[in-house]
Amino acid sequence: MRKINRAGEGHSPAPAGRKVNVSNSRRESQPGPKRGREPKEPKEPREKGRHPILRFIGRTIATLICLGIMAGSLVAVGAVYYVVQATANDGDLLDLDNIELSQSSAVMATDPDTGAQVEYATLRSSNSHRVWADLEQIPTNLQYAFICTEDKDFYNEPGVNFKRTIGAMVNEYLLPIYSSKQGASTLEQQLIKNLTDDKSASGIEGALRKLREIYRALCLSRSYSKETILEAYLNTISFTGTIQGVQTAANEYFNKDVSQLTLWECATIASITKNPTNYNPYTNPENLINRRNFLMYNMWQQGVISEEDYRNAAAQPLVLAEEEDTKKNSSVTSYFTDALFTELVQDIMDKENISESEAQKLLYTGGFTVESTVNTKVQSAMENLMLNTDDAYFPAGWHEEEVTSISDDDVQVMNEDGTPKTRTGDDGTVYYYRNVRTQAAMVTLDYDGNVIAIVGGLGEKNKSLSLNRAYSVTRQTGSTIKPIGAYALGVEYGLVNWSTMLNNSPLYQKQDMVIRDEDYCRKNGLMGLSDKQLRAYPNAWRSWPRNYGGNYGDNSDVPLWNGLARSLNTIAVRVGDLVGASNIFNFVYNTLQLNTLDPVNDVGLAQMVMGSQTHGVTPTALAAAFQIFYDGQYTTPHLYTRVLDRDGNIYLENNSTSYQALTPDTAYVMNRLLKNVLYSSVGTAGGRYPNSNGMEAFGKTGTASDEKDLWFVGGTPYYVTAVWWGYDAPYDMTKTLGKQQAKTRTCVMAWKALMEQVQADLPYKAFPTSAGVVERRYCTQSGLLAGGSCPSTAVGYYRADDLPGTCNYSHAAAPAAAAPAETAAPEQAVIPADTGNQDTD
Repeated sequence: MRKINRAGEGHSPAPAGRKVNVSNSRRESQPGPKRGREPKEPKEPREKGRHPILRFIGRTIATLICLGIMAGSLVAVGAVYYVVQATANDGDLLDLDNIELSQSSAVMATDPDTGAQVEYATLRSSNSHRVWADLEQIPTNLQYAFICTEDKDFYNEPGVNFKRTIGAMVNEYLLPIYSSKQGASTLEQQLIKNLTDDKSASGIEGALRKLREIYRALCLSRSYSKETILEAYLNTISFTGTIQGVQTAANEYFNKDVSQLTLWECATIASITKNPTNYNPYTNPENLINRRNFLMYNMWQQGVISEEDYRNAAAQPLVLAEEEDTKKNSSVTSYFTDALFTELVQDIMDKENISESEAQKLLYTGGFTVESTVNTKVQSAMENLMLNTDDAYFPAGWHEEEVTSISDDDVQVMNEDGTPKTRTGDDGTVYYYRNVRTQAAMVTLDYDGNVIAIVGGLGEKNKSLSLNRAYSVTRQTGSTIKPIGAYALGVEYGLVNWSTMLNNSPLYQKQDMVIRDEDYCRKNGLMGLSDKQLRAYPNAWRSWPRNYGGNYGDNSDVPLWNGLARSLNTIAVRVGDLVGASNIFNFVYNTLQLNTLDPVNDVGLAQMVMGSQTHGVTPTALAAAFQIFYDGQYTTPHLYTRVLDRDGNIYLENNSTSYQALTPDTAYVMNRLLKNVLYSSVGTAGGRYPNSNGMEAFGKTGTASDEKDLWFVGGTPYYVTAVWWGYDAPYDMTKTLGKQQAKTRTCVMAWKALMEQVQADLPYKAFPTSAGVVERRYCTQSGLLAGGSCPSTAVGYYRADDLPGTCNYSHAAAPAAAAPAETAAPEQAVIPADTGNQDTD
């Protein structure tokens, strides 16, 4: 060992060689005797010379290094500042504690055969369909199928694999050392892409995106455990279509809960995310199997599964779940789902006091379970009927319509030379022409207000949240308003009964000068005159109302039941006049919740009896109003019963109200009156009742002015249904279809076909009766209870507390007008040759 002498520990021997006297080496010479030549003064030592070019290069390199260091420092500072600013709003995006709530809401339906709750639809935005699964539910094999292939160092790295990242950057921006583009993303980085949708991949923006991603991944790794990160990742990865998350994928591809997946099913799901198009299980199954087996090989090589497990699973064929009829795999939602979505958004807005867009987002991402009212069998049957294949139920009636713009869905009218048909207005506006056809809508409720089926248009539905004519479009009601207003209240108030005789003639005659003849006034320039001024023109007035077809009645007395069955305007207006237009309006607007009627302009007999309202009502609201002819009770129509949050707590309950709108006695009398519309030989829908195991039905037809809206509302002991038919832009249907085609029978026959299908297997059911209603024979000439001398009688239904008096008239000769009404409600209908002209005006 080398020995080291320290000062004060001894003396070292003098070194061999020349001895140098250091102490005198730089001293000045002392005076003394000269010894030889005087020494020269030493010169200042000179640097060894270097080539000037090398010296310049050296200085340049040194300068560049210094500048590089300074630039690097500035870049580093700038990069830090950039990522801090660019990620300043990441608090909500990367909040994994709340990301769990961002999942689709499921719509459940009651299976009509088993009574079990089944999934009917999913409420999701256009780019996501996610159902959350806790990490404990997700099989270990599925977790490691991703880890072993995507990020095998997941549990050991700080959110970023720097070695792979540097290699990928060198390959991308400096030197192509790999034959293909290299991925370096950890699961944290992939999760960040899923949550932020920050996916720029090339050029400067790609480098900046990677910088943001690395910073976010480091922050994420410091803030959350690996388990939390993995759970979020597995619930946000994308598959084919709009599917997100392994729970949704398991249900979609294998009809299983994620916890039930086998090894090969786990590997299959993990394989799809690499390239959802290339590994689509429906279109590229061979590619998917190869990828699946590669994943399982990785799992074996990394010790996650055994060789035996790998070989057994790799031998399995790809077997996907069969599609169920009740499962809505299409991204296009049904009319029922659309209406439900609209109702839910409004209820959430009211509950949370938030905007419509905020309510939509909450519904899309809240993970709610919606207990809907849909009956999947009735909904499916109605959808098939409303496809209207080959115009089986609703004739097309094509005609040209002038518009100011053309959409992709329009059938544009072209000239013979192939150019669009147009017209330029006086103000320079260009008008286009499109071919339009008739449309229709149908909705069915039960008598608890549950909307069980709804279809808002004809043909195949090709858009979600498209125009829903059954739910959100108002139309004039025509005569369908007569029974829910004038007739029901007339019976309820004791003003009329089954056989009350009413004169079949106008309420106002021309000479009364009450109703203007607007056509005459318009032609003669009298529209601006007041009623007082107009009295100078006798021809400026007309009798009112007319019956369908233009006649004013035959001035005979007609029993109330007959006027209702035939839908005579003259009779209905007389009943309405007894009740009062304001009373009718208050009843239908407030009690029956037809709140799209106009409180200012719709309070009149024309609007409340004839149905010529300002805006009208929706088919859904009208069907709900006819609930009262079951037992007198009204319930607000609704499309769900409850909404549960993701923890199973009640978030919403439908806000429907239910109350007695009519007494059960009046409801039953009205039920029997409306039965005549279908079962009497004079009814406007005579003989067109559904054949449903002997079950009865009631109904009412309706036609708006100029046949612009045709209606039928029908009820059976199970369901009440409204059917509307017309053009989206109101148009006289007789101009395209003719008077014999444009009839309410079209709506009646569609309803009849639907009811016969959906009630075919239902047990017999009868309408509820009322103890306060009695059957009595009445005199067909006087309308009073039949006496001993009455030559012609029939059976009617009356409230026991409001019976008419007994007839004691002398019947010398029976009036001819009484002949058609021999039987009030025959058990079997006598089908007339044509009841079409007995509709409403």
